[in-house]
Amino acid sequence: MNNEVTREIELPAEAATVWGALTRGERLSAWFGAEVEIEARPGGRATFTWPDGTERAAVVEAIEPRRLLLLRWLPFLRRPGGSRPQTPGLIRFVLRPTLGGTRLTVTEARVSDEPPVDLVGPHRRLESPQFEGGTGPRGLAPTGRRQ
Repeated sequence: MNNEVTREIELPAEAATVWGALTRGERLSAWFGAEVEIEARPGGRATFTWPDGTERAAVVEAIEPRRLLLLRWLPFLRRPGGSRPQTPGLIRFVLRPTLGGTRLTVTEARVSDEPPVDLVGPHRRLESPQFEGGTGPRGLAPTGRRQ
């Protein structure tokens, strides 16, 4: 079983703007549909809290401003009423400048036989209001592949 999902998205914004959307909690919250707190530094923590109270934490493994953000999901999920084990994994955000803006490649890799979550698929609430016309990842057709 392939334990990796990759999506590429063309965004009509400069890499600095996209970087800000990935590394500032209030802006990343708009992409994930979850309240996000993130310390954008190596070893920093990120916490994603969804409207139903579900919470998932991650650690910033690597960071190269305007180019790379690598998060490692911690192996548990908190829900109201308790915690449960969750498959750990890595989420890699890679930014590449293009003529029309920035290509964002998002890859989630799981470290088990469970299928990974498609972070940028149409079922996810990934919208970023800071881009012209409200076109965040959810509003754009992916140009990449699902592996």
